Amino acid sequence: MKKISSTIMDRPVTITRRNGIVYALITLVGFNLRTVILAVPPILPLIQHDLALSYSAIGLLTALPVLVMAGAAWPSGLLIERIGGRACVAIGLALLGAGTLLRALLPSALSLFFFTLLLSLGIALAQTAVPVLARQWFPKHIGLVAALFSDGLILGETIAAGVTVPVMAHFLGRDAWISTFIFWGIPVIGMLVLWLWLTPSARATRSAQSEGASTSTASRSSSSPVRRRRVSALHLGIMIGAGSLVYFGMNGWIASYNQAMRHADMTPLALATLNAAQLPVSLGVTFIAQRLAGRRSPFVVAGAICAVAIAGWIFTPAALEPLWAALLGGSAALVFTLGLALPPLLAGQDEVARLTGIMFSLIYGVAFVGPLLGGALWDFFRLPIMAFVPVAFASVTLILLGALLPTRATFDFTEVTKRT
Repeated sequence: MKKISSTIMDRPVTITRRNGIVYALITLVGFNLRTVILAVPPILPLIQHDLALSYSAIGLLTALPVLVMAGAAWPSGLLIERIGGRACVAIGLALLGAGTLLRALLPSALSLFFFTLLLSLGIALAQTAVPVLARQWFPKHIGLVAALFSDGLILGETIAAGVTVPVMAHFLGRDAWISTFIFWGIPVIGMLVLWLWLTPSARATRSAQSEGASTSTASRSSSSPVRRRRVSALHLGIMIGAGSLVYFGMNGWIASYNQAMRHADMTPLALATLNAAQLPVSLGVTFIAQRLAGRRSPFVVAGAICAVAIAGWIFTPAALEPLWAALLGGSAALVFTLGLALPPLLAGQDEVARLTGIMFSLIYGVAFVGPLLGGALWDFFRLPIMAFVPVAFASVTLILLGALLPTRATFDFTEVTKRT
C-alpha cells in the first residue's frame, strides 16, 4: 500500500521534470535557429574580402534567410500536418546543422549561397513546427511555451551577434571566419541528438491527445459549448509582421538616417539599445505570458508605443534616440513573443500547422518588404525621414489589427487557464 501511494506521489514530480526538460529544449531550439544566421553579419567584411563578393551579393546573402523563411513557412505548415511537428523540428535541425557545417567544408561563393539556402529551409521548418507542438504538448501553457521559444530566439540573436568576433579573434584565429561556422554548427547537431532523445515520441503524443480528448469531451458535456470563430491568417500575419517590420526597418535605416542627418555618433548606441531592449522584454513577458496570451491589449499598447517612439525619433533631438530605440525594440519583441502563441490558441487542432505556416510567411514577407519600401520612398522624395514611413504605418496597423482580434473568451482559453 505504501509502495503504491509513493508511486502516485512521485508521478507529478516525474511529469514536472519531463515538462521542464522539454521547456528547456524548446528554448534551446530557438537559440540555435538564430545563432547560425546572426553570427554572419559581424564577419561579413572578411567574407566579402576573401570571396570577392560585391555589395549586392552581400545584401542578397543577408536577406536570403528572411526570403526563404517567408517562402517556405507555408509549405512547412502543410508538411507538419502530414508528418508531425516533432519530426519536422528534427528535420529542420538536421538541415540547419548540415548547411552550417558544409559552408565551412566547402568555402566558396556558390556553396555559401547554396548552403545558406539549405539551412534557411531548416529554420523555416523547425520554427513553424514549434507553435504546433506547443498546442499538442502543453495545451494549458501555450503562452509560456511561446515565450520560452521567443526567449531562445532573441538570446540566440544577441549572443551570436555579440560573441562571434571575440571568440574568433581569441580562440579560432584573427581571420578564421570559416571556423565560426563550425563553432555554431556543432551545437545544432548536439541539439538534434537531444531533441530525438528527450522529447515525447509520436506514440506518446497520440496517447496523451486521446486522453485529453476524452477529458475535454466530458467537461464539455457538463458546460455550454463554445463557438469558435474562424481566424484569418492574413490578419495575424500582417499584424505580427508589422511588429517585425518595426524591428527590421529600424535596424536597416538607423545608420543611414543618422549619417544623412549628421548624427552618426548616435548610431552605435541607438542600434545597441534597439536590439538589447528585446531581451529584458522577452524574458519579463515569460513570467506573465500565460495571462497575456490571447489578449488584444498588448498589441494595441505596443502599436501606440511604437507610434509615439517613431514620432519622437523624427521630431525630437538626436540625443533621445536611445530612448526611442529602446521603446521600439521592446515593443517589437512583445508583439513577436505573444504573436507566436496566437495560432495554437486561436485555431482548431487540425488547423494550427497551416495557420502557423501562412502566418510566418506573411510575417517575414512584410518584414522584408518594409525596409525596401522605406528606401524607395527616400529615393523618390529625397527626404531621409521617409525611410521610417513604413515603420509609422506598421505602428498604426498594430493598433487597428490588435483591436480587431477576437476576444480571449471566444476561444475558450479562459476555461483552459482556470483548469490549469
